[in-house]
Amino acid sequence: MPSLPPVKKFTTGDGVRIYRIACHVFDYLTARVYLLLGAGPPTLVDTGSGQGESTAQILAGLDTVRTEFDENVRPADIRRILITHGHVDHVGGLWDLLGHTNAEVLIHPLDRRAITAHKERSVVGKRRMHDFLKRAGVECDRIEQLAGTIRYERIQRPRATLCMAIKDGLQLDGLRFIHTPGHAPGHVCTIVGDVLLCGDHLLARTIPQQWPESLIPSTGLAHYLESLEKVRRIDGLVLALAAHETVIDDVYGRIDTISASQQRRTDRVLRTVRNIARPLTICEIARMLYEQVDGFHAVLAICDVGARVEYLHQRGHLIVDNLDQVASQENPVCCYCVAQRAET
Repeated sequence: MPSLPPVKKFTTGDGVRIYRIACHVFDYLTARVYLLLGAGPPTLVDTGSGQGESTAQILAGLDTVRTEFDENVRPADIRRILITHGHVDHVGGLWDLLGHTNAEVLIHPLDRRAITAHKERSVVGKRRMHDFLKRAGVECDRIEQLAGTIRYERIQRPRATLCMAIKDGLQLDGLRFIHTPGHAPGHVCTIVGDVLLCGDHLLARTIPQQWPESLIPSTGLAHYLESLEKVRRIDGLVLALAAHETVIDDVYGRIDTISASQQRRTDRVLRTVRNIARPLTICEIARMLYEQVDGFHAVLAICDVGARVEYLHQRGHLIVDNLDQVASQENPVCCYCVAQRAET
């Protein structure tokens, strides 16, 4: 398990103190939550996964803020918890932290069911993933195994009270919220003076994961690229603090890099389809582009390719059809979602 970076303080141009607290959210992944002081009541941005030592590490980080940075704030003083989006590594620790704080919860309406109907959302998500993998051309005997690699918690959690629904452009105590769908339907970035709290919308090293809109409404590459441009139009940002990885010092340069990478990946999908004489399933395209991946990473690859096939189809570059096929021992595929070059 990777070691955690220490708590770090950032100060915006207008004097808001932002403390970065790291935690392990999964065995292979660390995340950052942020404590905001000086912008209304003490506010925590994201909550970790609630798995393993995640919550204990956040609480220890809050204690460090008090003892080493001389901030007179304890968990019970936190009055707001802002959820950037409804993925489990950002919202899973909410219920634990509500037991230590007196916080209201802020989340965008498109992700609100992550906290108001957690079990139902998990069940629906798993079924949609199963159906998408089937349409993508995954062999019937592998669908359940691949779908099982996605972390859909079916734990019955108490219903969290939604105290405030974040809307695009909402301003609150010097914070401005920007709805940035794509990576998640209700993903929100927060402008704090000259600093952007960007969740998973921008990452310093990684290109954020894309999901097909047919799998999760209000995701999809088109939404993500539009949200990138939305952030690009915000003037005066000196750095971005993401939920994973390191600080982004050149916000606009990073947007350019991510946009170019997204275009290259989309072009690779289009070239792959155009270079093969027959129609290809999304699964086949993913195997051609990501030869060594399996399990969870295979699901991510298939979803990424599916998002790009949708995007290209929407723009008239590919023809996509659903063709039922009877499974056979030699080719046990239940359903094809096939892509082929559009005539131009």
